[in-house]
Amino acid sequence: MAEAVDRPRVSVVMIFRDPPANFFAEAIDSVLVQSLPAVELLLCDDGSGARATDLARARAAAAPDRVRYLEHPGHAHLGMSHSRNLGIAAASADLVAFLDADDRWAPDHLAGEVALLDAHPEADLVVGRALDWRSWGDPDASDAWSPLPAAPGALVAPPHLLAAVLRDGAVSTPTCSLLVRRETLRAVGGGVARFTGMYEDQVLLARLYLRRTAVVSGAKTAFYRRHGASSSARAVADRSYHPVDPNPSREAYLRWLAEDGLTAPDLVAGSGPDSGTLRALRTEVARQLVEHERAARPTARARRRAGQVVRTLRSATPEPVKAPVRRVRVGVERQILRATCSRRLEPASRQFGYDRGQPIDRWYIERFLGEHAHLVSGDVLEVGDDAYTRAFGADRVRSSAVLNIDPTIPGTTVVADLADAPQLASASFDCLIVTQTLHLIWDLEAAARTLHRLLRPGGTLLLTVPGISQVATDRWAETWYWSLTPTAARRLFEPVFDDGEVEVRSWGNVLSSTAFLTGLAVHELSADALDPTDPQYPLVVGVRATRAMS
Repeated sequence: MAEAVDRPRVSVVMIFRDPPANFFAEAIDSVLVQSLPAVELLLCDDGSGARATDLARARAAAAPDRVRYLEHPGHAHLGMSHSRNLGIAAASADLVAFLDADDRWAPDHLAGEVALLDAHPEADLVVGRALDWRSWGDPDASDAWSPLPAAPGALVAPPHLLAAVLRDGAVSTPTCSLLVRRETLRAVGGGVARFTGMYEDQVLLARLYLRRTAVVSGAKTAFYRRHGASSSARAVADRSYHPVDPNPSREAYLRWLAEDGLTAPDLVAGSGPDSGTLRALRTEVARQLVEHERAARPTARARRRAGQVVRTLRSATPEPVKAPVRRVRVGVERQILRATCSRRLEPASRQFGYDRGQPIDRWYIERFLGEHAHLVSGDVLEVGDDAYTRAFGADRVRSSAVLNIDPTIPGTTVVADLADAPQLASASFDCLIVTQTLHLIWDLEAAARTLHRLLRPGGTLLLTVPGISQVATDRWAETWYWSLTPTAARRLFEPVFDDGEVEVRSWGNVLSSTAFLTGLAVHELSADALDPTDPQYPLVVGVRATRAMS
């Protein structure tokens, strides 16, 4: 165990209210055995009962030079934000970390995060990952590390971390992997008191991400314990929270962002992110709020139930079921039923819907690129043409190149086969945009290795492949070899980007996939048909892969 010091380097804030005693003791022990010698532990009691309070006081009495017990006046229960702020106010170290009373750290966790922040004085905080830890109680349970928003060692300027975590939970930055300069926490105002439970940590993180630069840690030293007595499990049980579906807790968080978080005077005055980025964030928050409001309306629930009836009817009979369909669906849904439930063999379009408007797969592709637009920067290589580089890179792009296998394609500046391109210099690009291309290459592994080689350390590949699709009718039909599932894409890219980060997602559902196969266009579908993602129907598969910094 590390020895006490007069001046701690890190203050660890541990808020608690009646955690399971064995988890609580394990969390405390994991702080006190840190290899970093200069650590103080602040046990912040949010009105616990006698057992937890007595345990905390006993641990503070046993190591008064390293552990302090804090409580609200009158031993009140004021909520998580108040309790977290209590610890921030009492912190005596220049750096502050957080560990919940049911989680755990490896012994070298703080030493690694402090060293990383020391190496990047331009950063105000360290963000990292945590193990979604289920095997603590069941050795056969599956654990998984939370995906990172950028490559380990990367610096992320405001507000791009917020943009990443707003993507419906695609990435996360757990508070148990957070290390922040104390004055930064105080400058942004700490937590927001009205968030007494769920999303209080996300509100604090949003305040940080909107204003301060972060450095990303790739360490695997924090363990987020999943168990039935946790605050999130209780919130799921009382229906105030759900990890996927719209829920009151997330709606409250989104409303705070819309009404306060993204409209704070310092941001509006221009000292925070640029106005264009803020507008994009506000638009995304507004979109998600609309989804929540739609889900809460009885008519929306009725539409979803009606949609389930229609899908059942489609699978149950090959004949048109026109009367029931007309009562519950109109417009494009009826067109889809006509094409799929009747004996009609001719699609609405054999050109992916291009001859009718924007193809449905392109809507998902552009949504994916829009979410990662901040990564389209520096020296960018795009396959096919430079349309997406121009649309999403704006003034962040230093140079733009266009790769094609056919030199006669207009706009081509680089001629190469991605499966065999030794003539292309390694580490030449900061971003690669490769949409709907990989399925035309027989040697997928060779192409993946080439893409990795072309990236500079910290550079990002933004790639999409068909999941559910018809086959082209033009020249590309001759080399249309593959469609990939998310699992296949992950198996392909993770070994190649072994030291970096790979995030794989899919978009689509039974209705949008059917419409795409039929040849309909985006404007012929409603938002209700496009927005939901059903993992059984991966119309488009997207890969964000970041090359390691070294």
